[in-house]
Order: sequence, then C-alpha cells, then structure tokens
Amino acid sequence: MDATASISSSLPVSAELGERLGWLIRLRWLAVAGVALFVEVARRVFPVHLPMWRLYLTFAALALSNGLYWLWLRRLHAGKAHREWPWTRPLVRFLLPSSPGGAGDVGSAGPAVLFANLQVAIDLMLLAVLLHFSGGVENPFLYFFIFHVIIASILFSRPATFVHASWSVALIAAVATSEGLGLVRHWPLGGAWTPTAYRDPAVVSAQLLVFATTLYLSAYIGSTIADRLRRREGEVVVLSLEVSRKAETLAAALERVSQAERAKSQYLRKVAHELRGPLGTMRTTMSALLAGVAGELPRPAVGLIRRIEARTGDLAQVTADLLTLARAREGRLAVELAPVDLAAMVREAAEDARPAADRAGVTLNVRITGETATIVGDAAALRELAGNLVGNAIRYTPRGGNVEVRLERRGGAIELEVEDTGIGIPAADLGRVFEEFYRSSNARSHSSEGTGLGLAIVKAAAEQHGGRVEVRSAPGQGTCFVVTLPAEPVTA
Repeated sequence: MDATASISSSLPVSAELGERLGWLIRLRWLAVAGVALFVEVARRVFPVHLPMWRLYLTFAALALSNGLYWLWLRRLHAGKAHREWPWTRPLVRFLLPSSPGGAGDVGSAGPAVLFANLQVAIDLMLLAVLLHFSGGVENPFLYFFIFHVIIASILFSRPATFVHASWSVALIAAVATSEGLGLVRHWPLGGAWTPTAYRDPAVVSAQLLVFATTLYLSAYIGSTIADRLRRREGEVVVLSLEVSRKAETLAAALERVSQAERAKSQYLRKVAHELRGPLGTMRTTMSALLAGVAGELPRPAVGLIRRIEARTGDLAQVTADLLTLARAREGRLAVELAPVDLAAMVREAAEDARPAADRAGVTLNVRITGETATIVGDAAALRELAGNLVGNAIRYTPRGGNVEVRLERRGGAIELEVEDTGIGIPAADLGRVFEEFYRSSNARSHSSEGTGLGLAIVKAAAEQHGGRVEVRSAPGQGTCFVVTLPAEPVTA
C-alpha cells in the first residue's frame, strides 16, 4: 500500500466534517442572536417599518432547525447516524472535496456531507426569507450570502460550492422577481431607494448582476484556496506517513543488526570459554616441561616448547580479549555499576604500563586537571579501556618518543586523551581501526604483538557508558585517541 492510499485512514473525511459541522452549528447560534439584536436596534434607530413577527418567526425557524441539527450531530458522533443508501454514493462523491488518497471513506462520510449540504441549503433559503421581509434587494446585507459560499468552499468540493452559489443567486432572483411582479408584498427599507425601485428591471438586474458576480468570484477564490490547502495537507500527511514507515523500517533494521551483534558476541564468548580451558592446560603443561618435571629436555626441544608457550600465551590473550569484548557488547555492565574514580584509575593504568614504557625507551606522562573525575560505571571495563589505549600508544611509539595521558572535566563530560608521537595511522585505515582483529599495515610491520581487539574493546566500553571515541592521526606524526564520557554525579 502506498502512502496516498493511507490518507483516508489518517484523515477520515467523516470525522473532519463532524468537527466542522459542530463549528457551523455554534456559529449559527451566534448568528441568530446577533441578527435578532441588530433588528431590534435597527427598528429603533433607523426610520424603517419591518414586519417584526414575521422576522421573529423566521428567527425561530432558524433556531429550531439548528437545534435539530445539534441533535442529529450527537447521533452522528455516537455512531447512530451512519446509515448509507447506495443511491446516494454518486451524490456524495460529487459533494466531497477531492483528497490525495482519492474518495477516501465515502461510505462513512455520506451522512455527514449530505447533512452539511442540507444545512447550508436551508440556511440560504431562510436568509432569503429574512431579506424578503427586510427590503429584498434593497437590503445592504444581501451580500451576507457570501459567508455561506465561503463556508461551502471550505466544506465541499468546488462544483458543490458553485451549486450553492447558484442556489443563492436563484433565491435572490426569485425574491426580486416575485416582489417586482407583485406576486408577494414588498417590504421597503426606504432611504436612497425610491418607492418603486424594486420594480425597475434595470435597477434589479444591475443589483442581481453585481450580486451574482460577487458570489461566483467568492466561490472561485474560496474553493481555490481550500483546494490548495487540502493538497498541502495531503502532502504533509503523505510525508509524515513516509517518514513513519521509514522510521519503522529503520527500527526493524536496527533491531536485526542488534540481534546479529548479540548473536556474534554470544558466539565469541562461547568460543573463548571453550578455548580458555585447553589453553590453560597447555600453558601449565609446557611450564612443567620447561621446569624439568619430566626430566631434562634436549636443547632443540626446549627452544620449540618456548616458542609454543609464547604462541599459546598470545592465543590466551586473544581469548581473554574476546571475553572482554563480548561482555561489553552484550551490555552486561549494568549489573556491575559503581562509583569509579577515573583519576585514580588512569594513574593506576599508567603505572601498570610504566615498566613497558621504560623497556621501550618511551617517556610516559600523566596530566589530570580540574576536579576529581568520578562517574558511575563498570570499573573493570574502564580499566580495560584506559589500559588498552596506553598500552597501544607505548607499543607503537619508537624509542625516544613520548606518550601523554590527559584527563579533564569539561562541562557535563569527562575527556580522556591518550596522545603519542608514534608511527601514526594511514588515512585509509582510520575508518577501520575499531573493527575486531583489524590492524593497520604499518602497525603489523612495526610490532608483531597485539590481537587487533584492543580498540574494539575501547569503543564497546565507551559506548556502554554512553560515551564515544574519536581518533586523530597521520603517518609519522603520532596518534591521539579522545574518549568522551558523560559525567554522572555520585550521590550518597
């Protein structure tokens, strides 16, 4: 189903008409009271003689009809007036304004749109009766018919609006003609009009021509504006439906990606657990052999066992990193949250890495500024984060280089920066450094150590704490990793 086909369900025509019918009924109550008050004032202020009982009888008819409209509208809202006659469908389609989704819910809108047209038609007829009893075409309020034409342009289709305009012209023409021919009594207003002006065909024709032109122009302008507004409204609904559908599709895709990530993490954790036991046994056995438990070994065998032990140690480190990464990816930090003093943790990570820095001939500096940085988080994961960044910086910095660790609170965030003067990262590799098992080309040639999981662990740990990791680097110019974490206040 495309978006426009859903318009009828998003903007039900019957519901929209029901709201506007309520507005029209409230407006009619105000009109009855306002016109009655004006007539009372006019007959006392102006030198006119009006058939008051006839006017008030018309007001009563208008008020009575409005009361019936209100009762019927209550039935419509209660769902008791939705009966549809098949023979009215063509008429309903003619009366309903066009919509981007086509006819929409024509069946449910049928009673409402027929009822609305009946109201406007009866209003125009009663307005013509009021004008007949108050001067006919002499009455300057003749142009109040325009209001109903504008209302029709809002509620109905353009052809239906012109039908109501034609009905208005026909009613006024009937009043003017019947009065001019003496078929009904003329109730003059006096003033600028001569006593026989209502019988002058030229005067009446000119008045009717101006009236009809004004009404048809109003119908055209009103219906044009209403059509444009409906089209704009339809376009907005189509766009909102498209955005909603795209959002649902994106949410479903993100859920599938999340499920795939969870499945991958669970698989990694399972593999790591399965490997950890045998690897531990192998390392213990080789240590025992090298210690002479099984007797003295030939020199070539000792060399081979030491190489096996080293490679087994590398593999054990990979399994440990896999477990750490899986633990962070699965979101298992939530059960281990506690206040963490980042300043103390960063100093500890730096001190743990200092022997490696001394062996590599790298100067390691720590600079912590501002207030003590304490957040609520997983201490083990944050230690892994800091340790991996500092360890990587030392590993890939040549002898004589520098590694600087900076911790600073900036507003509502805490920034941990680890910057080195090392080999840097090629631009082509920057986008992939946080992938599992990925090592840049110059990193592999510089050092055989490393599992390719350290930065993936850093990124996962930062994201689990609501933070992010950024990297700036260029080959031969060093690297700077910036971890931004939200500063959560610790309450007692």
